[in-house]
Amino acid sequence: MSRSVVLLGGPDTGKTNYIGRVWPALDAAKGRLQIVQQPSDITFVLEVTDHLHSGNFAPRSEHAVARRDFEAVVRGRDGGGEASIVIPDISGELWLNAVKHAEISVDWMDELCRSSGAVLFVRVGSDQDIRPLDWVTSRRMMTRVRSPDDPGLPTQVVLCELIRFLEMSLTSRSCGGLPRVSLVVSAWDLVDREVFSRGPKAWLEREYPLVAGRLGDIERLDVQVFGLSIVGGDLRVDEDCRSAVQEEGLDGRGWIAVEGPNGEWTKDDDLTLPIAWAVGV
Repeated sequence: MSRSVVLLGGPDTGKTNYIGRVWPALDAAKGRLQIVQQPSDITFVLEVTDHLHSGNFAPRSEHAVARRDFEAVVRGRDGGGEASIVIPDISGELWLNAVKHAEISVDWMDELCRSSGAVLFVRVGSDQDIRPLDWVTSRRMMTRVRSPDDPGLPTQVVLCELIRFLEMSLTSRSCGGLPRVSLVVSAWDLVDREVFSRGPKAWLEREYPLVAGRLGDIERLDVQVFGLSIVGGDLRVDEDCRSAVQEEGLDGRGWIAVEGPNGEWTKDDDLTLPIAWAVGV
């Protein structure tokens, strides 16, 4: 049975680099989700993986026009049947424009309506993050500026609107359960030990309180929050991490932060977990 899993999020949230890491994880057959049938075309995935092997994150694909899908037949490690997953690499600009103009193309809306799961990305420390103005401290400055540049919609407003898109569009799972959404906080390796121990849920409450409140008010979606590290460090500034990737490859690098039964957060090296949750494995 085909289960389209849509990856979505604003610009610079880590979607493309995650796809480049998920393919080797699926192929290695060591995670919760395993490959059954090889994809017919994984050219763009291999291009992303090559960038990572060279010690660099893949360039942003935000202005890409051509649709690039990653399709594969997978099954759970412990059984449970097979599923054909379709993961479109959709530009973050497309999602951002959909929120700004309250409209989305028929093609992408059909994709959402065919999907019973999604992976929604937000990133720690992104230079694309837009915060709402503090009108108390900004009032005097704004009165002196005739036509200030519009910074755009605050990131947390965009995230809330994307959640609304998913609530309206995702179809129920084949078992009759609610559609599943994995909310992934990428670049989780940048946070300190104390923030890690509190987990990405607490980080969302502090950084994006509107989003955290929205998650607590959802009835039609089943949401799970994860933290993500693509390679275990920031390749742009961490020379040790970059050298290790170039010399030793990607095996054993990267992890998912997951919440335990007692609320503790730990690292799991299975990078397929967010998709496995969204698929229902």
